Amino acid sequence: MPAMLDDPTASVKYRQSGQHPYPGPNSPLPADILPRQLTLRDRVTTATLVPFSSVSQVPLGLLSYLCNLLNSEIEQGDTYPMIDPMPLEAFGPYWVSNFAAVMLLGEVSGPEEVRKMEADGCDWSKVCLGSFYVKPNYPGRSSHVCNAGFLVSNVARNKGVGRLMGECYIEWAPKLGYTYSVFNLVYENNVASCRIWDALGFKRIGRVPRCGNLKSYSDEFIDAIIYGRELGGDETDPQAEERFDKIKYYLKHGSYPPGADRAEKSRLRSAATHYKLVAASPREHGGEDKLMLKGKEVVSDPVKQFELARGAHLDSHAGINKTTASLAEKYHWVRIKETVSLVIKNCTECKENFAKPKEPTGWTQALAEKSERAIRVDLS
Repeated sequence: MPAMLDDPTASVKYRQSGQHPYPGPNSPLPADILPRQLTLRDRVTTATLVPFSSVSQVPLGLLSYLCNLLNSEIEQGDTYPMIDPMPLEAFGPYWVSNFAAVMLLGEVSGPEEVRKMEADGCDWSKVCLGSFYVKPNYPGRSSHVCNAGFLVSNVARNKGVGRLMGECYIEWAPKLGYTYSVFNLVYENNVASCRIWDALGFKRIGRVPRCGNLKSYSDEFIDAIIYGRELGGDETDPQAEERFDKIKYYLKHGSYPPGADRAEKSRLRSAATHYKLVAASPREHGGEDKLMLKGKEVVSDPVKQFELARGAHLDSHAGINKTTASLAEKYHWVRIKETVSLVIKNCTECKENFAKPKEPTGWTQALAEKSERAIRVDLS
């Protein structure tokens, strides 16, 4: 799920604008950026996002595995703009010099334990789920605007890893001193990546026509989308998503999710009286059970929320209130109206129609003709 445009051969640049202190090559991470324990989409598998502030902290074997992941994406030729694979000696400074986080299976205490795992012969292809970096998008006086690049491993596909890293990115980036995020080059055929950024509150601030000469589309050039987002605000609500998923887990398994404390167990028992779980239809291969509230399907995944809102809007390109009302008849989630608003803001057809002057019709046309006659009389 790349979201970057950077020259791998360029010298490392550090943030030199925005809040103090400015980081340097060996600066420690802020005290509130710590390894983050997460639960994957199945609500059972645990993983940890481990932050790193320098290349020297990352074991060589893990660094080599991440380099191979990037080179695999480059070789596929559909997501990253580079053509030639990146050597390991260039990858380290490119990916980790400012800040990088690596998602690993299980509970990991920090970089020290990661180095111990390497010494014990860890097979990173089975443990590493993905990684992302954060760095300035511009030099000098604009270096408080950041950019990021993401990798998801093959073993982590369709497990919600990309979205979890995206959520953590928009939480950690402002703690690193950045105030705005720009994703320079997201090819619009990269649907999974676009859905995540749309759902996480990024705005489509630009488009680069026909800029991607991709392997799978050799007979045409693909447009790229430029995404932007303010950092430090509260534009998403991952807590609400997690709450619904925990209710679903409790109803399905008849037991509490891992890590639930006494207060949360009480809330789950209370919530279970209002919700019910509808089993997936046998005809739906790989379908998921549905959490229902008062006859409406509860949708916790922000990507699915965005897609449902987009589908409802595309039916008639109605406004916010009408589209929201249509969705609310069948579905329930927190801030449903905000999701619809985001969809409409990103609707290309609505933008084009809004920009076109409307021809007067009905009483407005009669009023225009009356005004025109009055002007002719005054001129005569």
